[in-house]
Amino acid sequence: MRHLQCLLRRHGLWLWLLLAGGPLHAEPLQLCYDYGCAKQLELEVSSEARDWLASLFDDLHDATSERSQIQRAVQALYWLSAQDSPLWHDKGGDRFDNNADGRMDCIDHSHNDSAFLQFLATQGWLHFHRVDPIVRRTRWLVTQHFASHITEQDTGQEWVVDSWFNSFGEPPVVVPLALWKEGFSP
Repeated sequence: MRHLQCLLRRHGLWLWLLLAGGPLHAEPLQLCYDYGCAKQLELEVSSEARDWLASLFDDLHDATSERSQIQRAVQALYWLSAQDSPLWHDKGGDRFDNNADGRMDCIDHSHNDSAFLQFLATQGWLHFHRVDPIVRRTRWLVTQHFASHITEQDTGQEWVVDSWFNSFGEPPVVVPLALWKEGFSP
């Protein structure tokens, strides 16, 4: 919990306001963790958090700015999910997770990122992108990696939203699908 408090101080008041809670709105999001979605949790988004998230998508005029706000929204939804779960123990990649409760592999991250993106789309906040099924890349026959997937509606440009690379509390990586398929790693 001490680690979570340090992260809150570092990332500012807006996260504290999101975590403050209030009356609930919408169906809970179904999330998972502990590698391969071994454990499940529900995230209920408060009306205050929903209003703040909605404000991220006000007055956007292009797909680039929408992708930037998608990063912020996914980051904030992870912060909300850590309020009542051990997700804040997760480290970037898989090498440093050890046996921490709350650890996530790319299967967990892609599932959760997709749930967050679908929530944003269902709320009517995404105007320049559609949410597509999870994508997979395979390298050297045995190494697989999964990520959530969006497509820019006007151009057809495909993008990956991938929170697996970074430790808890950091925004996800958003890169073109073609670059990600080539083995992209930040």
